[in-house]
Amino acid sequence: MRNVLFAAFAVLALIPAHAEEPGTDKPYADYYRQLGPAKAADPDDVLRILMCLQPASKSDTLPADLALEIRDGERRIPVPLDAAHCFELPANAQWVEHKAVLHKNTSMKLSAEVSISGRLPKSTAMSYAELTASVPAYQRVLASQGLLARMFMPAAKVLKIDFDPNAAQSLVVHAPAGDQRYVTGAKGTIRLPYDPALAAARVELSAMPKEIGPDT
Repeated sequence: MRNVLFAAFAVLALIPAHAEEPGTDKPYADYYRQLGPAKAADPDDVLRILMCLQPASKSDTLPADLALEIRDGERRIPVPLDAAHCFELPANAQWVEHKAVLHKNTSMKLSAEVSISGRLPKSTAMSYAELTASVPAYQRVLASQGLLARMFMPAAKVLKIDFDPNAAQSLVVHAPAGDQRYVTGAKGTIRLPYDPALAAARVELSAMPKEIGPDT
């Protein structure tokens, strides 16, 4: 979920506050300092923590052949980039011990923004706790980043669910006090308030979402 909720995370945590210096290598340890605690706070792996690259200068364009890889001694581990030039790094303590680097095949100055979203559900019927798992997971990740991050990053209060906007969709929570029904707006989004008291309630979606994630 590409939203501003996590903009501060990019500055305070996974990347430096300034754009990268010219060069091709960056110590993996620089990422692991925050990535390690974040992954430990999400043992069920319900979150996707992505870094999305862009040129530091607005006048530049990312190279068409931009590629990243982890260089661990003689080993080369490709880091896949999606269509939006975002990538997800694993939390690997051995790479820190081995002084591995994240290598990029360009000397262009790059900056990055962190995006955090939830893993997509596997079906359209599940418990409320399963659907909203990314909200408490995000809160734990936020707590793992220290006082400064907690001061600047807002708490998540809802689960934002994005569907294809070309068709109206709905969500029903079979709550003990009666069904709660939500429908998509013009942009194909449902904002489901987070209520841990509903953890055991069953939830039904009219279709599989495109993206889900915690939001303010």
